[in-house]
Amino acid sequence: MSDFEYLQKVTVGQYLPLGSWVHRRDPRVKLVGYALLILALTLTTHINGLLIGLAATFLLLLLSKTPWRYALRGLFTPLPFLLILAVLQLFITPHSISSLVVINIFGIEIFPEGILAGIRLLTRFCILVMLLTVSSATLSTLEIIHGLELLLKPLRLFGMQTGSAVMAVQITLRFIPFLTINAEKIAKAQASRGAEWGSRKGNLLKRVRQVFPLLIPLFTNSLQQAETLADAMLARGYAGNAKRTSMIEYQISIQDWMFFLLMVTISVFIILIK
Repeated sequence: MSDFEYLQKVTVGQYLPLGSWVHRRDPRVKLVGYALLILALTLTTHINGLLIGLAATFLLLLLSKTPWRYALRGLFTPLPFLLILAVLQLFITPHSISSLVVINIFGIEIFPEGILAGIRLLTRFCILVMLLTVSSATLSTLEIIHGLELLLKPLRLFGMQTGSAVMAVQITLRFIPFLTINAEKIAKAQASRGAEWGSRKGNLLKRVRQVFPLLIPLFTNSLQQAETLADAMLARGYAGNAKRTSMIEYQISIQDWMFFLLMVTISVFIILIK
């Protein structure tokens, strides 16, 4: 039955109420800090910057008390796709005329620039996946909503309706576990009717064929859930741009500023280091 436990392989979008020092920080500070770190890891082009980002991610794992195995488990699902992209970098990365051939396979030459590009891509995406795991583990659903509302509140002065945008982001994040649970239910239902399932059965082409019968019912079920959710929100009188007061009043403390300065400093180092 471990082949059907899809939710155990998805870590992005799941909150872990561990009560750590990072969990107690203001949601606005965490949202901005994580966004800066993700932006820095995306923009950096040097391997040293990626190594600093990796060290920062391990530091966040330690401060947030997020289990190491839990964070690494989130890499198993996208890892095959990341490896394919990394291998493609070996052949499409441009190289200089003076570069030496490292590997020659049936006339296909691989240069050092391609190898470094593949390593950078694989390292970058692995760090980003782990960072998204930490951010979702330390930000609850309510914190994301309240933090985005407070951060985007000044835009209302310019006539921009931020309530609907915040709700759209929240629904998108929360639909990731729901899609995983639905895929697990559909796979179990098809297996009970005689369909062959299991990651160890057959070659890669056979595994791809197993996924196609899952996509159509998953897509249809997702549309039905979205329609049900919209009807439920309308029946309860939801209005995205209504003015509301908050039961929780957030105040930025000195420790919140320390966390923010830490994230800004790390982000600057990631971008500027050579």
